[in-house]
Amino acid sequence: MTSTTQPPFYILVSHSNLSNNTAALGVGTSTSLGHPIIQYYYEDDSPLSLLPKTPDEHVLILDYDASRTGTAPIIKSISSNLAITGVKFSEAPGAAAAHDELNIKRNDNMYILETCTTTEDKANMDASQSDLQNAQVALNRFKQRNSILRRALDYPNISKGDLTQTQPAGGSPPVAESPKS
Repeated sequence: MTSTTQPPFYILVSHSNLSNNTAALGVGTSTSLGHPIIQYYYEDDSPLSLLPKTPDEHVLILDYDASRTGTAPIIKSISSNLAITGVKFSEAPGAAAAHDELNIKRNDNMYILETCTTTEDKANMDASQSDLQNAQVALNRFKQRNSILRRALDYPNISKGDLTQTQPAGGSPPVAESPKS
C-alpha cells in the first residue's frame, strides 16, 4: 500500500433520505452514492471561493492534514440544507496494484462522506404548525429528527474494517496512545 500522507484521491458521497415513514418505523433509509466534483483549496486561498454559487450547489469541506496520520479528516458542510453524518474509509479495491504498476504515489483509501438533507424539514415547517394537534404526526417528526441527530452525533466515529476510532466531543482528532505497562 502506498503512503497515506497524500490527500484523499477516491471520494464518494453517500446521501441518505430520511422520510417520515421510514424514520417513524425505525426502518432503514434510502441511500445513494455519488462522485463529487473535487476542488483543492489551500490555507492561503480566499474562503469566498468556497461559497455555493447556486442554491442547489452543496459544498463539503474535507480538511485533510497529512501530519495527523491515523486520524480521520475533518469534514464540514457549508450548505444550509445538507448535513454531514459520518465518514468511512477503507482500502479502494485494486488501487494499490494500479498505483504500483504505474509507479504513482496516491492515497489508496476510499473515503465515503455520509450526508443527509435538511430541506424536507424546512419545507414542512409551515405545514407542521397546523399539524401540531395531531399526535402521530408530531411523534413521527420527533423520531425522524432524533434519527438524524443520532447519526450526526455518531459522526466522529470512523470505521476502517473492524477498527473504530472516535474523536473527542471537543472536535479535535483522537491521539494514538502507547500501551501502558
